[in-house]
Amino acid sequence: MRSILTLGLAAIAALVTGCQVVGYAGNPNFDNPLVNDTIGARPYNFPYVLNFPDDTMFFFPTYDNPPRSDLILLAMRCDPQDDGSLKVTTRLENQGSWPVAPEWYYSGQLSAIRVAAIVTTADGAREQVEATRMQPLPIGATVDMTMGPTRARAADVVRVDVIADPTHVVPDPVRDNNVLSWDGGASPNLADCTRGR
Repeated sequence: MRSILTLGLAAIAALVTGCQVVGYAGNPNFDNPLVNDTIGARPYNFPYVLNFPDDTMFFFPTYDNPPRSDLILLAMRCDPQDDGSLKVTTRLENQGSWPVAPEWYYSGQLSAIRVAAIVTTADGAREQVEATRMQPLPIGATVDMTMGPTRARAADVVRVDVIADPTHVVPDPVRDNNVLSWDGGASPNLADCTRGR
């Protein structure tokens, strides 16, 4: 009975304090003091799964570091159509260290990348058009995505805001380059809507 109690207390202490992963440093069988003295043991907390789909293996993380992508909106362009509507085209690049794979979005749609454009007309009405891409976006790859057409007439549009991954599904920790905007002012000219390269 005492051994069972001791084993249970040891298990609880390990869960509360967490374990440590010791590589070659500190391991007497493999330690090389000329190389490994600068490598310390890193704390390894007990893993838990709170996301879907599960990216662990037997409840242990598959990778040491979380995936990191860096979506960059390189350019946007406004194209008035013959029927008076507007199409917005964007160029997007993944400059992160992780490819962007298809994922379930909060709307229930499966896609790798989602881009949204918010179009504002002169009377203050706002309309959102979107584009999605099912194919994965590898590291360093660029893709052009066309949104629209809008219900608003192109002649009435005074502002266009383009947002990459508006629901923050892609693991992009730095989101300072995910938005491009154009404000036409009092006399808008959609020819000036082009941004970037």
